[in-house]
Amino acid sequence: MAKQTGKISELYQTEDCWAIWLGLLIIFVAMAFFWSGTTIKEIAITPGKWSDLAGLWSDLVKHFVPYLIIFIGFGLIFTISMAIMGHNIKEYISGYTIIFLSSLAIFYLASSKMMKDAHLGAPLLALVIGLIIGNLKKMPRWFQTSMRTEYYIKTGIVLLGATLPFTLIITAGPIAFVQATIISVTTWLTIYLAATKLFGLEPRFGAVLGTGGAVCGVSAAIAVGGAVKAKKDHIAITIGIVSIWAIVMILSLVVITKIMIPPPDKLAITPDTIGTITPGEAGAWVGTSEFADAAGFAVVAEIASEYGESAIHTFTLMKVIGRDIWVGIWAFVLSIVSVIFWEEKKGQRAVRPGVIWERFPKFVLGFFAASIIISIIAATGPKLHVGKAKLQGVLKTHVIKEAYNADFSDYKVPAELADKFALPPGQGVITFQGKMSFDELDMLLASATNKDQKAALKQLYYKSDWFESVLKSKAIAPIKKLRSWCFVFCFLCIGLSTRVKDLLVFGMKPFWAFTIGVMVNVPLGFILSTYVFAEYWKAIR
Repeated sequence: MAKQTGKISELYQTEDCWAIWLGLLIIFVAMAFFWSGTTIKEIAITPGKWSDLAGLWSDLVKHFVPYLIIFIGFGLIFTISMAIMGHNIKEYISGYTIIFLSSLAIFYLASSKMMKDAHLGAPLLALVIGLIIGNLKKMPRWFQTSMRTEYYIKTGIVLLGATLPFTLIITAGPIAFVQATIISVTTWLTIYLAATKLFGLEPRFGAVLGTGGAVCGVSAAIAVGGAVKAKKDHIAITIGIVSIWAIVMILSLVVITKIMIPPPDKLAITPDTIGTITPGEAGAWVGTSEFADAAGFAVVAEIASEYGESAIHTFTLMKVIGRDIWVGIWAFVLSIVSVIFWEEKKGQRAVRPGVIWERFPKFVLGFFAASIIISIIAATGPKLHVGKAKLQGVLKTHVIKEAYNADFSDYKVPAELADKFALPPGQGVITFQGKMSFDELDMLLASATNKDQKAALKQLYYKSDWFESVLKSKAIAPIKKLRSWCFVFCFLCIGLSTRVKDLLVFGMKPFWAFTIGVMVNVPLGFILSTYVFAEYWKAIR
């Protein structure tokens, strides 16, 4: 009976389980609002971009109430759970308030034009600022009660699951997923073996480094670091290395791809020769060789500004969908590997099923539960969704933001799409039934007579996708914002509790292990994108 009671108490006495409850609660609230016809995106926010103090102040005043709701919402659940787990509530509330306000300030710093242009995100800034403050002054004991690094990171990982539904594999298609699999497995093995066999680093450190290079950088390092119970130093160092290489790849890939892609006026007539690639191939290559989504978009946006959006489309399929879905796979597999092979209990390897379950990081199950929930919702979306785009609006992509005012009175609809495309009289919109394909968009654009019509049609392409324009925009995007808060809480605490001298113990070994992975990843990605699967990437527009 006592044993049974102990198992039940795990449901409310451990950070793993509370991370699952909190993460799933946020998802259910977001979906409840979504099903009622509204959204939480007005309150689940982070600061907008600003370039001067007036802009900063304006954004802060505008979003004061949402920030207050986020502060109270997170604070209430964290405080209740901390009380149940037996911690000092007075100390926690005081410390949490400081952490929240500091995180808000970091978010604003990260959203400044200078930081945006430098592609320095809030988690990295939180880590750096925390390191500076934490090494100048040791945090007092009462404040350490609120520095729940693992609690914050586990909650963020559960929310991460909601942003990576398994339906993305279907969206990516078999070619993109196969290429992503080859890249992910090869890069991970290269970095892991270099780290552990060549440089003698701990297996869990090698696993975090390997996943940071194999998948999506920061998020992957966070997820796997938590899953294998890596030291906070391992995660901090990996994020630093990933950020360095992400910036290096921005600078190098922009130059290299611009040299290798023929000028726009010669692109259609240039034969396939060694040293030349198409924008579609370039986007796929960037998707295999960049280590952060934002950094990768910076590269393909530069390509798209001159060659159109095919590079963005192939990058999205390869990196944002194909590789990123591996976060969950690596987290699950490595969490089991860690329990069986990397952890020891009283000198014996933990191989019995009961011990594996006892030591298995339960929050990983929360990650998969969140992903499954969103996957089911995404898969059961409306079959006959009708996308609607206003004739007057603003087209926003990763490349441009432009206002348009389209007149379709003289527009000739392609005969093949007459049953899908419509211009309802007097409603100020154009509509499309079902999800528009790239080929269908090309046909519609071919009939456009001016840039305003083209902008409206591109907007309609986005609106025709129920997952992207409805579910992702109204439910998943707000969850992603709240996930960002948890990650910043976590990395601020990591920085505040980490001594720089502890990071220097590893020397340059982690950097060189990761660099060896880069040396394999980049040429392998080029070969797969421009030779093995070249025809597939060329065909995407």
